[in-house]
Amino acid sequence: MRKSPERGLVGSATARVVSWVLLLAPSVILALAAARYSSVVLAAGSAAAFVGGLLFARAREAWRPPVSGAIVVLYLVALGWLWAFTWSEPDQFARAARGLFLVVAVGMLIRHDLIRTGVGPRRWAVSLCREMRARTRWPQDTEAVAALPEVRALADAIREDPGPAIELLMADNRPEVRTAAFAALQGRECWRPAEAAAVLGVVRRTQEPAVRAVGVAALAGAGDPGSLAGLAGFLRDPVPEVRQAAAESLLASGSDHWPVVRELVRDALADPALAADGPFPGAAGRLPALAVCDLTAWASEVDPLAYRSVRTLIAHYAAVLRAGVQPELAGELGQGVIDPNTPPALRVELAGLLRALGMIPTELLDRMTDVDQPSPVRLLAAEILLATDPENPDATDVLRGLGRQSNRETALAVARLLQTYLGMDMGLPDGQVAPNSKVAAEAARAVFQWATGRPAPPPPSEHGSAWVTRPVSRPALPGLKKTALPPRTQPPGTGGATWVPR
Repeated sequence: MRKSPERGLVGSATARVVSWVLLLAPSVILALAAARYSSVVLAAGSAAAFVGGLLFARAREAWRPPVSGAIVVLYLVALGWLWAFTWSEPDQFARAARGLFLVVAVGMLIRHDLIRTGVGPRRWAVSLCREMRARTRWPQDTEAVAALPEVRALADAIREDPGPAIELLMADNRPEVRTAAFAALQGRECWRPAEAAAVLGVVRRTQEPAVRAVGVAALAGAGDPGSLAGLAGFLRDPVPEVRQAAAESLLASGSDHWPVVRELVRDALADPALAADGPFPGAAGRLPALAVCDLTAWASEVDPLAYRSVRTLIAHYAAVLRAGVQPELAGELGQGVIDPNTPPALRVELAGLLRALGMIPTELLDRMTDVDQPSPVRLLAAEILLATDPENPDATDVLRGLGRQSNRETALAVARLLQTYLGMDMGLPDGQVAPNSKVAAEAARAVFQWATGRPAPPPPSEHGSAWVTRPVSRPALPGLKKTALPPRTQPPGTGGATWVPR
C-alpha cells in the first residue's frame, strides 16, 4: 500500500525521528559551516537555530500545521545567516547548504499551504476511497476491517474534510466498505449538522447489526439536536450491541446535551422489552450531574424504569469511588442512605455499595440501625455489627424488632443471620431458600418465637376454615379479672383462619 503524503510517517518512533531531524538540521549545518570557516558569527547562528528548534521539540509531527509554518521560518533564518557570511566567496559547501535550506523551506511552505487548504488530503482521501471500492477481499471481522492500513490512512486524510468518506458510504452499500468508511469516521470531534445527518441516514438504512453499531459509534462527536435525537433512537434497537454503541455515543456528547435526550433516555429505560439490559450501557463513571439528578428522581417510579435507574446510579457511583476522583462522594452517599427523601430502593443499594467498598463509618452504622430506616438497611447494619461482634446488643435488638414483622422474606433474612453469626439452628440449608417453601415457613416461625418469646401461630392451612377465638385479655390495672372476649364472627365472603396476636 502507498503511504499518505499527508500522514505517511504513521509510526510514532519514525515521526519523532523525522521531526527532530527537521528541527535540528539548520543548527547542525551552521555548526559545520562555523567549523569550516572558523566563524564566531556562524557559531552564534548555530546556537540560535538550536534554541529555535528546541521550542518545537514537543511536536510529534513537525511537518504538519501549525508547526510546519515555524519550520519554514527557521530554515529561512538559517539561509539568511549563512548567505550573509558566504555571499562574497561561496564555495561548494556554502552553495549546497544554501540550496538545501532554500529547497526545504519552499517544500515545507507548499506542503503547509496544501494541508491548510485541504486540497492535498482530499485528493489522497479520494484515491483511498477509489482503492477500497476496487478491493474484492476483506476481513470477516469488523475490528479487522477497522485495523486495515487503508482505513487508518483514510481516517488521517479526512481529519478536516469527511466528504470523501461520506461519498463512499453513499456510493457503495457493501457491508465491508461501509464498515471501513464508518471506522475511518470514528474519533471526529467536530461534526457539521449536514455531515452528521448524511451519516445518520446511512446508518438507518444499514441492515447488518455489527456494521450499524460501527456507524452509531462513528457519530460519538455529533452534538446538534437532530443528530442526538437520531442517536437516542438507537437506544431501543433490537440488537444489544447497537444499543450499547448508541448509549456510549450519547454520553460522549457531553453534559450540555443531556436536556436534549433525557426524555428519550427515560423512554428507553422504561421499555419493558429492554428490562434485561440492566444499567444504562457505558454510564459507569461518565454520568453528568444533570443525568444523576434525573436518574435519582426516576428511581422512585415503577419498574423497569426504577430498577434500571438504580442499577445505573450504583454502577456510576462504584466507578467513581474506585477511581478516587471525588473523595467527598462517600460521605454524600452515606447521607443519602439515611435520608428519607432518597428512594427506598436506592437507599438499600447505596448501603450495599458502601459496605462492599468498606466505606461505612461508625456514626453512619449507628444511624442505619434506627427504626425509621428501611428493613433491608437495618438488616445490613445488623449483619455488619454481628460480623464484628456476635454478641452486639444493638444488632440483637434490630433482629428482634424485625423478627416480629409478618414479612416472610425479612424473617428469612433474620433467620440466616441468627444461624450464621449466633449459631442458632434455624433449619436453613446452604444456598438460596424460596420464601414460599416449607423450610422458609418453619424458619419464619422459629424467628417469631425467638423474637417474641412465645410460639408462633400455626399457618392457616392447619385449621381449614375454622375460626380461632381471640385469647383472653390481660388486665391493665391490678384487681381486674380476666375476661374472655366474644368469638369473632366470620366476615361475609371470607374464609380460612385468622390469628390475633396478644
